[in-house]
Amino acid sequence: MSDDFSARLNLPYLAAGQMQKHVTLNTALTRLDALLQTAVVSRTTAIQPADASDGDLYILPQEAEGAAWTGRPVGTLMRFEGGGWTAVTTSDGMIACVVDEGVVVVRADGGWVALGQRLGEVQGLARLGLGTTADEANPLAAKINAALITARGEEEGGDGDLRLTLNKATAGDVLSLLFQSGYAARAELGLIGDDDLGLKACDDAGTWRSVWRVDRATGRIGFDQGAVRRETTLFTSDDDYALPIWARWVEATCVGGGGGGGAGLAGAAGASRLGGGGGGAGGLSLARWSAEDLEGVLSVKVGAGGISGVSGGDSEVVTGDMVLLRATGGAAGGSGVGGAGGIGQRFANPGGSSSTTATATMGSETLCSDGPGGGGAGGGLSAADVAYAGGAGGVGGWSGLRAAGGVAGAAGQASPKPLLSIVGGGGGGGDASASGTGSPGGAGAHFGAGGGGGGAGLTFGGQGGSGASGAVLITVVG
Repeated sequence: MSDDFSARLNLPYLAAGQMQKHVTLNTALTRLDALLQTAVVSRTTAIQPADASDGDLYILPQEAEGAAWTGRPVGTLMRFEGGGWTAVTTSDGMIACVVDEGVVVVRADGGWVALGQRLGEVQGLARLGLGTTADEANPLAAKINAALITARGEEEGGDGDLRLTLNKATAGDVLSLLFQSGYAARAELGLIGDDDLGLKACDDAGTWRSVWRVDRATGRIGFDQGAVRRETTLFTSDDDYALPIWARWVEATCVGGGGGGGAGLAGAAGASRLGGGGGGAGGLSLARWSAEDLEGVLSVKVGAGGISGVSGGDSEVVTGDMVLLRATGGAAGGSGVGGAGGIGQRFANPGGSSSTTATATMGSETLCSDGPGGGGAGGGLSAADVAYAGGAGGVGGWSGLRAAGGVAGAAGQASPKPLLSIVGGGGGGGDASASGTGSPGGAGAHFGAGGGGGGAGLTFGGQGGSGASGAVLITVVG
């Protein structure tokens, strides 16, 4: 222990019998004024200020400049008083408030560090506000743009794990994370009034709906509003389809183009004259694949409908250079003979055939009961000029959502719900005429229906109706 200075603050002692005791006492008081409740003006001012006030304290930064500052070590505590500067001796552990920054620093290892770096424990706080003010309702409050909580590794004395434990008192209480937008609730995740993990969503009107819930006893998850995502696209022309990233399964339906009806024959009495055969319906094919087995883009080809006497085109779904699914177009109706249905996973509906002794047959509708209807045949003329009526077009989707076929040369009807059933009704066959031109056949309806055959005539046969174009329906499931 020194007989001249105090152990901690280095305050000079008054000696017995000392002359001018006031000098020593004033020196000690000056040091106390600097070291007690220390508040420094700045720790970043590098140039010695010319307008300092008595009592001002500065912590010197790197390369401080000035008559009294130059050459002094970084972190030196300088005091101004009576027109001069004095270096104040400081010891580790001294605390100072930096006024221009609003921070508190601690003297450590010859430098100054933030107070938080020296706090080993902070216990029993009633409130903590980070960037904002905590209150009674929110004793812990933070207004920040990012946060990080990371595990302490083994090299730092930890084990590398990190668990955040949130606990509530009873099953009927709430333990949750509440997500807000503009301070309006939008979602809540947690143990909400019971012990099953759940997620709820809130709309703009403040109505909460349960999204899903995990049964703690079985681990099974239940989706209150449903969880499967489906997206259906109907293609009526060639195109590419990029699979969405959420797709897990892909379902496809292909319908080939309908065949055009055949033209009716014509000629003078004395020979039988057949009406045109009805056009065959396009084929129908359905398939399902795992999305991960497919390339990212599917190429879709849609078969065109055939005009009078022309077969329909094929519809396909292709990935890369591999055809995944195909449905061929229906064949065109011939002279009195109905065109065959296209090739699909089942025999497609053919067109009806003409007769010179009875009403022409209707287009088929039950051979492929969920496919498009075949076109009805045109009516024929007997050798004695007896004219017969054309056959009706076959019903599209006979076994389900029906699309009616046309009658007396009228066009077939389209499906009332194309995304549920994409097949149409066949065109009606035209009636024969014993005095002029046979009636034209009706067009097949979208999609894939055959056109009706034209009726026979005395001078001209009726034109066959056009077959409907095909279609491709793709549904992705995620």
